[in-house]
Amino acid sequence: MPRVVLVALLLAGLVGGCGDGGGAPTSTPPQSPVVSEHRVAPRQLDLTVRSKALGQTAKVRLLTPVGWTRSSSKRWPVLYLLHGCCDTYDSWTRSTDIAELPQLRDVLVVMPEGGDVGFYSNWHDGPRWQDFHLQELPRILAPYGAGPRRYLSWGYLPHEDRYQQPTIEGRNAAVIMKGGVFDPETGAYRAVDQAHAREDMWHAWYDEPDVTHPFDRSTRPAASTPSDFAGKYSWSTAVAHELDGRLETGPLARQLIAGGAHGEPWQHRDPLVLDMYRALGGPSVMLRHFARMHEAVRLYREAARILRQFQLGELWYIKPTETDGRGWGATEAVRGALCHWIEVQDAKIKNYQIIAPTTWNVGPRTRDGVRGPMEQALIGTPIADPGDPVEVGHVCRSYDSCLVCTVHAYDARTGDQLATFRTA
Repeated sequence: MPRVVLVALLLAGLVGGCGDGGGAPTSTPPQSPVVSEHRVAPRQLDLTVRSKALGQTAKVRLLTPVGWTRSSSKRWPVLYLLHGCCDTYDSWTRSTDIAELPQLRDVLVVMPEGGDVGFYSNWHDGPRWQDFHLQELPRILAPYGAGPRRYLSWGYLPHEDRYQQPTIEGRNAAVIMKGGVFDPETGAYRAVDQAHAREDMWHAWYDEPDVTHPFDRSTRPAASTPSDFAGKYSWSTAVAHELDGRLETGPLARQLIAGGAHGEPWQHRDPLVLDMYRALGGPSVMLRHFARMHEAVRLYREAARILRQFQLGELWYIKPTETDGRGWGATEAVRGALCHWIEVQDAKIKNYQIIAPTTWNVGPRTRDGVRGPMEQALIGTPIADPGDPVEVGHVCRSYDSCLVCTVHAYDARTGDQLATFRTA
């Protein structure tokens, strides 16, 4: 019987040519947003959670799907049920038969507290119920399997006519290979906006604030870098979208987004990988490799077209004249979403930040305990030989991660190192 081991990624060295910077908190250990859990029925779990938006703790009842376990990496569709005036978070299970409905056997039902007469809004000088429900709760519930897997691409291959006067706001509609944040299980799509990028510093070897936008970063590596998997254990930050959370990027993400019906009519659309994703029930090592191979056909054709139009005598560089300001640029590298932020003052670079594709995929847990795509993919991976966990290498390589160090496999019960091997 294959044995499952906990795999810890020791990602030293991502600051160089392949990686980004990350951050570290104060010496105070992170507080879990979940204060307590209490099982009240076979599929009903009550949570007490901390909320900055409310300035207090709040109650949340979960009606879990059949087969749900706390340690599973499976994601579930979510249904939020809000109670009415003058009632409490347990009203739905107390006063209705929702726990018996067969339609909800494969859904995670979330029943949060909403205040006596708050009507789920942000009070002018009081609790911010809207922020609690729409921003805090999705992050808090991510470790419980809430919500679908989502994928990111910045889009790439600028259109030669539509990209003549590029702006941040108009970029999505001016590239041939469309970008965005995409949920392939429901088809939900959101245009991507760099303003929502966040870097969580808690588990990284940097002395910086917990969560920040790249424009507001100043990279300060920690003086000491001991490996503490309950604390700091990575040079990578935990990158997340402010609204959509942790996102996978890379060829699979690009092909899934290419399969959606969103975007401009002239932008590239190819539903093959999206159809395979749905037929296979989600992502896999094989599907990531297939997506990487499949997109090469389109890239070859685009490269051939561009080379036929290439004119050696055309102007290819315009020297910038701005002496002060901020700028942002993004594209898709082979490994996935790549973006740079720059601030210029007195014609000199004041600050320069990069979030590389590997950082999105490899980043450590957030302060709230939400794993990144690669760490989540490794949870539950069957290991035939714990002394030689080659399966871990297969998963890691499917992300084509830029890891200039080794990945180390540890036994979760003893802490013993099982193996060391290269992923690239």
